[in-house]
Amino acid sequence: MLIRNDMNISYVRAFNASPDAPPLDIYINGGLIFKNLSFRSFSEYVQFPMGEYKIEVFQVGQKENPVLTQNIKVSQKEVITMAVVGNFEDLQVIPYIEGNADDLSENESRLRVIHLSPDAPNVDILIDESLAFNDVGFMDATDYVQLPSETYNLTADIADTNDIVLTLELELKSQKVYTVYIVGNPPNLYGIQSLDGSTFVRFK
Repeated sequence: MLIRNDMNISYVRAFNASPDAPPLDIYINGGLIFKNLSFRSFSEYVQFPMGEYKIEVFQVGQKENPVLTQNIKVSQKEVITMAVVGNFEDLQVIPYIEGNADDLSENESRLRVIHLSPDAPNVDILIDESLAFNDVGFMDATDYVQLPSETYNLTADIADTNDIVLTLELELKSQKVYTVYIVGNPPNLYGIQSLDGSTFVRFK
């Protein structure tokens, strides 16, 4: 566990969730911070003081004509996954704030789902055949649910139907926080179970 006393620090990582994008370099305030991120790849977490930042996204190795320029604001004492989302011709950066594990008891876990498939319909998420989240649309992040720490079967159905578009086996470990990212475009959808960095970071 990492305990931070810095009031103005947050932790940010980048995630390339664009299904048809090439590997990407991400510059922040003019500096290359996240390098050579291919589709479905995460960077390491980097410390950021609170403030507003200029994000420029380039194809790997290029420094002119960014494919995306956008400003984001980083608040204090947060852990954030900054996702590059959308098809390559229509990219945007979405910061997703991660939940924490502060009050999780032993053998309890937290889980949420984020839908990042630009061409997929809204989906219902079932865990062991029980509805957990309904009508989740592109770029939506569900709330976290608290579950016993064990193995589950997650399925994504087209909303209000029984048409399964994705299945994923989850292994949830004790006192850990997870996000499942749905990425790709039909018929090639992927579920990525990611351990949230907020599992290990505590701010005082």
